[in-house]
This record gives sequence, structure tokens and C-alpha cells, in this order.
Amino acid sequence: MLTILGALTAAQWKHQPVPVTVICLLLVLTVIKARLIVLDVMGLRGVRPATAAALLAWPAFFAIAGLGRALGAIWIG
Repeated sequence: MLTILGALTAAQWKHQPVPVTVICLLLVLTVIKARLIVLDVMGLRGVRPATAAALLAWPAFFAIAGLGRALGAIWIG
């Protein structure tokens, strides 16, 4: 469901610059999907909270870096 929502959102801006709100939405969906994978698929819900937190930190870090790059491209030009 998250993939379909992300694909539909990205498909709306084929030939136009993608607005920052769409980039933020896709990054949030990415972090939510990573959380679902780490906790449910990998079975780390309540078992190893430190490992789960470390595995969730990577997508969050790259989402913040991607947002910073998008905002930097808009502000700097």
C-alpha cells in the first residue's frame, strides 16, 4: 500500500519539478516502510530494542540527508 501511494504521488509530477512536499511525503513513507520491515519482518518488535533502533536510524539518517539535499537545491538553485 505504501509503495502504491508513493508511486502515484511521484507519477503526478512526470515533467515538472517535484515539490518539496512530495519529497517529504516520500521520505516519510520510506521511514514508515523501514520501520515495518525492521519490527515485523525481521521480528525485532520488543526483542532487541537497541538493534531495532540502530536499524531504524539508517533510513532516518538518509531521509534527513535527502531532504537537506532537496532543500539545498531549491534554496541555492
